Amino acid sequence: MKFVKMLTAVAFIVAVSASLALAADKELKGKIKEGSCCAKAKAAGKACAHPCCVEAAKAGNVCEKCNAEKKK
Repeated sequence: MKFVKMLTAVAFIVAVSASLALAADKELKGKIKEGSCCAKAKAAGKACAHPCCVEAAKAGNVCEKCNAEKKK
């Protein structure tokens, strides 16, 4: 019985962790504009190395300069 309780607890923790990770990724995904330096770095599996992007990432945001809306 202890094994079943432990297995259930571990499964719950894994599920909560996965959902939080996916939620955080979705939040930034909507803010990163296609074709920006941040999008290219994310596609390569890295973080953007531009100083403005690094500073924004520390604050939990994306760089407004590099991910600004394109004017038509």
